[in-house]
This record gives sequence, structure tokens and C-alpha cells, in this order.
Amino acid sequence: MSSSYMEPDTFRMHLNSLIQGLRNVTFMVQKQKGELVEYEDWYTRFVKEVAPKPLMRWAVRSRNRIVKESDLELLSEAKIRWVRNWAVKSERNFSFPPRMSLRDMLAVIFADPGNPRAGVVTISRRWVDKALPDYELLHATREVFIELSRLLHAGHTAAGVTSCALDSREPSCVASRIDPQPLACMDINSGGRQEHLDLDDGFGIHEVEHRVIRDERLVQKANKRYGTFTVTATHPIEVAPQLMETARMVLQKDKCHMPMMWSYRDGKIVDMISPNFVDQNGKYLMFHRLADRVESLRADGIVLVIEAWWAQGEERDAQGQLIPPRDRKDRKEVLHVAAATRGGERLSLLAPFSRTKLGKITIEDTITDSERESDVLWPFMPIFERWNQMDERDER
Repeated sequence: MSSSYMEPDTFRMHLNSLIQGLRNVTFMVQKQKGELVEYEDWYTRFVKEVAPKPLMRWAVRSRNRIVKESDLELLSEAKIRWVRNWAVKSERNFSFPPRMSLRDMLAVIFADPGNPRAGVVTISRRWVDKALPDYELLHATREVFIELSRLLHAGHTAAGVTSCALDSREPSCVASRIDPQPLACMDINSGGRQEHLDLDDGFGIHEVEHRVIRDERLVQKANKRYGTFTVTATHPIEVAPQLMETARMVLQKDKCHMPMMWSYRDGKIVDMISPNFVDQNGKYLMFHRLADRVESLRADGIVLVIEAWWAQGEERDAQGQLIPPRDRKDRKEVLHVAAATRGGERLSLLAPFSRTKLGKITIEDTITDSERESDVLWPFMPIFERWNQMDERDER
């Protein structure tokens, strides 16, 4: 479905096939119940848990409709996200013909003089079923897939096994091990279905992703340059102080520190990324795309290391607007390590530093800021909002 997203007929064909395949999972389990260990226990629990969930009811009704009546009634939408700053954001959905390009959609939207003319706009292609208007279809079918994976995981656990006799599959993330979590390749917020526009400059913002394969020779080279260190904690809040120590070592040696973010799920790292940007609008966009990534990964914790501007207290301009640290005369450079969890835990570690004319770095003592609504956590609001949305949909 994902690879044919821009091809309406092919997308519909794969959608129909997938929905029937998902429904067949429960049919096959029921058919073999006499051979399955503790079937009544784990299958009854599954039915009780999913029966009230609208997505699972939609999947059953959709399969019946496809088999007995006709295709689902698909609607082509564009989701528009406009970001002016950390506090000002809006989202709207528009309907468009299925084969209209994203650029043509932008042209139609901004032909209206009442639409915003500053900030960053992201337009995302969305296929929705008329019977399920609040869910994009990759998202909806992935949630059903996860529920069924949990069912199969429960059955395997009861039988004392962890994997099936599957051969190699394409994509490679489809493996023999039964995992109750989403597959890594199930990206429901792909950059390939989005266009970004910087309204201040009138230029598009293009995403480029480079994958880096771990190279043990480079690891040894890095250990020689920075020294060896070990991050032993598994909880993001506990990891943050350890990463601050390593970040201070890197800053002293390199005179800068690239942004780095680790995503956690159930105490394990599921993603590591170095997000980069060239200006403030790019930074706004970057944090919203990090929120997309957190949602796709179902991450329940994050830790981010980044250089930033910081100033103590608040200052406001003549109009009463808050002056950001980057525009204040008393600003300081800081090494910022921020950690947060979906459960509401927050921690900011700030290490102010200065540079001499010859480039020497002097790093001050680390300041601990655990306030939930601290201004240094404003950039993380898109991630916090996304977690709230996931909670509202009961996506666990």
C-alpha cells in the first residue's frame, strides 16, 4: 500500500487484499483452535480487549463489504499543517481529486488570500475511507496489524515458542519472530508523501535522509578521539545525565555537537537520528517531523542532545510578546540534553559554555531543570501533543 500510495487503482487493490488478509488471521486461528495451547484463555482475552475498539469493528465491516458488496469508498485528502512558532499552529483537511499532485494542491490552497503567509506549511497526502474519516488508511490498517500481531504473540507465548518457520521475506523487517510492536518498515508518516514550504522565503524545504551503517573501525577511531564511555541506563530520564557527560567530552574535543535524538520503546532504543536544519523555520519543521517519527515508531520515550541559545527569566517586547533567547543580548550558548516520556516525565540538563577568540571551550556546571512547562521544552511540544493524541486513540 505504501509503495503505491500515489497510484489510486493499485493502492485500492492492495488495500482490498490487505483487509481480507487481516481478517483471515482470526478465521485461521479459530479453525485450528483444537490444536492451540490454552486457546480459550488468550483468544477470549483478545476478543474482550478488541471488541470495543472502533478500528477492529471497521476492519470486520470493511472485509464483509469488499467480499460481498463493493470496494471501500475512498476519499483523497490533503492534511495541511501550518506552523508559525512553537505556540501557534493549525491543521486543516481538504478534499482533492485522487490524481492531483501535491504541488497543485498547494497552488489551490494558497490561491485563497486568507490563508497564512508566514511560517512553515506541510501538505500531506491522505487516503481515507468514507466510513472511517478520522484515520489515514496506512495508519488504520497498521493498528489492526498490531492488534493481530499481539494475538499471535499471545498464542506463541502460550505454546512456549517465539518464532514461526518463515523463510526470508521482502522487506527484510518481516521476520520469523512474532513481535507485538509495529514493524520498523511501517512508516505512517513518510516524507515521500509530504511537501514543505517556507512561507517567509517562498522556497520549498526538502527532506534528505542518509542512513549510516555502524562501522567498527570508526567506533575504534571515535574511542581513541573521545575516550570510552558506557551508557548503562535504559530509562530516558536516567539516560540523560550519562549522555550529558559524553556530550561534554565531544563538545570539548570538536568545539560543537551535532543534534542527536534517541527514541525508546519499552526500555530499548528503537531509533537513533541526527536531525539537522539551517534556519528557524527549518527547526520548527524538524521537531514536527520528529513527532511524526515518534508516532510511527510508537516510541514512549526520547532523549535529545542539541546546542541551543538560553537566557534566564523572561523578557518581552513593546507589544508584550515573549522575546526568544536567540534574540536577547544576555543569551548564552548551552549544551542541552532533554529527556521525556509518554507518561509525562520531563528533564532538561543545561550546560552553559563560552568560546575564546582562539576557539577554546569553557563549559560551566550542569543546571538541572525538571519543570514540566519549562521554556526550554517548548520545541518538544509537537512530540508531547502527538503522545496525547496517541493516548486519546488508545494506541499502546
